[in-house]
Amino acid sequence: MKEIDAEKFKQIFKRGMEHLFEEREVLNRINVFPVADGDTGDNLVNTLKPVYNQLDALDEPRVDNLTARLAAEMLMSAKGNSGVIFAQFFFSFAKALKGKAVIGPADFSLAMEKAVQETYESIAIPQEGTILTVLRHGAEEFKRLAMSGEKYQVIFEKVIMACREILEKTRHMLPQLKKAKVVDAGGLGFYLFFKGMGAAMDEKNEEGDDPVAVFNRVPEAIDESRLAYCAEWVFRPNGQDKDFFKVLMDAHGDSLLIAGDDQMLHLHIHTDDPEKVEKELAGYGKIISRKVDSLHKTEKSGSEIALALIMDSAVDIPTQTETANDIATVPLQILLNDRFFRDKVDIGKDELYRRMRLEKDLVVKTSQPAPADFKAAYEAALTRHGQVLLFNLSSRLSGSHQSALAARRLLNAADEAKVRIIDTLNVSAGSGLLLCRALQLLHGGRSLEETATEIEAVRGDVVSLGYIESLEYAVRGGRLPPIAGSLTRLLGIQPLVAFENGLLVKKGMLFGAVNKEKKVVRRFLKKLDLARSYAVGIVYTDNPQSAVLLEDELAKSPLKLSAVYRVVGAAVLGAHAGPGTFCLFALPEAQSGN
Repeated sequence: MKEIDAEKFKQIFKRGMEHLFEEREVLNRINVFPVADGDTGDNLVNTLKPVYNQLDALDEPRVDNLTARLAAEMLMSAKGNSGVIFAQFFFSFAKALKGKAVIGPADFSLAMEKAVQETYESIAIPQEGTILTVLRHGAEEFKRLAMSGEKYQVIFEKVIMACREILEKTRHMLPQLKKAKVVDAGGLGFYLFFKGMGAAMDEKNEEGDDPVAVFNRVPEAIDESRLAYCAEWVFRPNGQDKDFFKVLMDAHGDSLLIAGDDQMLHLHIHTDDPEKVEKELAGYGKIISRKVDSLHKTEKSGSEIALALIMDSAVDIPTQTETANDIATVPLQILLNDRFFRDKVDIGKDELYRRMRLEKDLVVKTSQPAPADFKAAYEAALTRHGQVLLFNLSSRLSGSHQSALAARRLLNAADEAKVRIIDTLNVSAGSGLLLCRALQLLHGGRSLEETATEIEAVRGDVVSLGYIESLEYAVRGGRLPPIAGSLTRLLGIQPLVAFENGLLVKKGMLFGAVNKEKKVVRRFLKKLDLARSYAVGIVYTDNPQSAVLLEDELAKSPLKLSAVYRVVGAAVLGAHAGPGTFCLFALPEAQSGN
């Protein structure tokens, strides 16, 4: 084969991803660098799966346009150190192919060479013995063979051999790998990916021994990270380049990696204070999405939760609660005009509300996750835990719950029995308060079934009251007729709403916005039994000042607060209610003796 067209590139790229996906758990198992957090396989799969899911549907006749679209998707979905490196490599590879409808070996080689160079430059302190070393040796061998006039099939075969040889040597290049007696997990991931591409290029199954049999082993010794969190942001800078952000973030931690270009960056760092890093970043551009994971494994104790928790992205809980309990999120889909985004992955809530406020022609709609998304989350969770507990927003507001049920039916019988699904009949912090209650029960030693039964018994006890600044956004999305928005503007009234029996219902209105927080709290308290103690969730969109005022009003009130948290509201809430919205949710503590 002398040239690769777009259709052939799709075939070999897809085969490469599938080959890597099959060995997800091996990559997790041998992961010890830069930290032994056991998630390299998960990170690479989560980086590539969104690309894989849309690959067949892409109708791009040119290789440059195809790879550019795939690279943009990968930059948004990248996870973890290896995932961001992988995304940067492919981003630079695609950029180097600009102007190429088809690519010969020389084009492929030059793109790899450029990608290796820019990937090294994107890392604050590049380390040999990692995925970088495998990428570089693979590119050098590809160039040597391409310059000698070899065809693609021969090049891939020999490059795969070269990658395997250098991969074997990585176990002696870094102290952590030498101590653990394993190869680099990211390097193995790239080797598997390239081996799959080579099999598709040759249009036959791989031959020879199974590399996983050689590399699959439990590390003999590992060192824990000295820092607390792995933090990532997808970020739109205000004109600053990568070097600027390298200097800006360098003092905040290590494992600093910045992928992308001056239009969109994906920043990765290990740090003790992700909130401080984010505040500094916010002064130099717009944060599109974020991810913060703990780098430390929690010591086992008698109260450890022996199951996995999953929620859809319409459930709002404090970030620290989500991180500390390793709660996975399945994103809903957000449609902005004619483009879909994955909630909290492709677009953050802050960015969504900013765009809703500024773009007067923006139409926002939401859609439930596909069953395949839930199935992938179940399978990932079941590899680590014996049981799964999932929290969905109300089945009367979305099809998310039905997708979750359909996905469970796709599992084998044994795994299906291990997954319990809660229809919270709530949304946002209403669902979040129920999840937090479940955590209390689980930490107290309750079983999966006992916890699920109790949560279903109290889900109707959640009390809510919300304020909507304008019905304009509901009108834009087609949920209300234009006359509704016109009347509220003309009369100067703001609707009040609540979630009852799983549905959104009208609860009156305010005439004017003066002292709106005080007025809403006053009405909210009338719905509560002030003899009882409540956990409260305060939800807002782009108006944090309202959340602060609400908390102050609650603190001054006679209400007994057992816990309170503030959180930016879920996209599914904001898409209907729009910016300027806030909402109070309360869940009474269990009565003594219950």
